[in-house]
Amino acid sequence: MKLFSTFLITCSVIFAGVFDFETISSEFKQTITNEENSHIIYKGNFYATNKAKALWIYKTPIDKKIYFTQKRVVIIEPELEQAIITNLQSTPNLTDILKSAKKRNNDTYETTYDDVKYIIETNNNQIRSISYSDKLGNSVKIELFNQSINTFLDDALFIPTIPNYFDIVTQ
Repeated sequence: MKLFSTFLITCSVIFAGVFDFETISSEFKQTITNEENSHIIYKGNFYATNKAKALWIYKTPIDKKIYFTQKRVVIIEPELEQAIITNLQSTPNLTDILKSAKKRNNDTYETTYDDVKYIIETNNNQIRSISYSDKLGNSVKIELFNQSINTFLDDALFIPTIPNYFDIVTQ
């Protein structure tokens, strides 16, 4: 669920109005560092629309896809042959919260949600990174690379396909 929170916040930052666009696609690197300075690095691709749809495709260190909408999250884990489906009963309107991100300088924005401060670094009107410390004491940094803005993303990209032999866990 910790990863889910990361996706929820990051997707909300993407839709926050800091930048005005219809779609974004990007490579990403997510580094999570705990209090003992041990860290794990995830890499993959990220796709999102301003219609609150997002897809995270993890390539390393594990193969995983996470489909995000305002109403549910579907996590497909091929190595475990399982899919986790979580219906969201009440999602806070993070878009409105993050629209209030304050510009700290030319390339840095800051916002706070649920007592967590998020730092959004930009470069040439693109998100370069999103950093924060979660409530478990982990430092999280998500870097975005090779972004494409306002390119066509087929809605079918955001529809999860779960193989019929996978276990399905509903939360």
